Amino acid sequence: MSDSSIYKVPFFNGSMLNHSDAQAILDHHNHARQEVGVQPLIWSARLSEYAQSWAGYLSTNNNCTMKHSNCIDNDGNKIGENLWWGSSSSFYKPIDASIGWLGEKEYYLYQQFGQLTEKPIGHYTQMVWKNTTEMGVGIAYCASGGMMIVASYNPPGNWIGEYPY
Repeated sequence: MSDSSIYKVPFFNGSMLNHSDAQAILDHHNHARQEVGVQPLIWSARLSEYAQSWAGYLSTNNNCTMKHSNCIDNDGNKIGENLWWGSSSSFYKPIDASIGWLGEKEYYLYQQFGQLTEKPIGHYTQMVWKNTTEMGVGIAYCASGGMMIVASYNPPGNWIGEYPY
């Protein structure tokens, strides 16, 4: 695609994440995708609203403990999801979530998803899943001073028996 503006986060991004943090996360994902030869993601305010709602739920109703949502958006579609928690919002920044997910790359040995690996790789493979076309991110702060980051992806990746790219 030649129009690079579609890879920019819109002013209304659907999230409490500020524009520059949202753009940094999208760019970080797209750089990881470029490294493996898959198309870049576009930002979805709809997915961000979903991710924001779930991040808020986790911070207020789940004591800032990570737990996956039902991964069904408001239209009934399945979505992918990555979660991240940082113990201190003054130390960690939202981009640290994406950096952490990408860190799983060193354990991925280009095999079909679902095969045994030394350490978890599912966050990384969702980031680079070839059929995923859009993402959105939400952020919420914990009473303890930490933060929750939720990323939603459409269509979802990590299908057992398939290669991510």
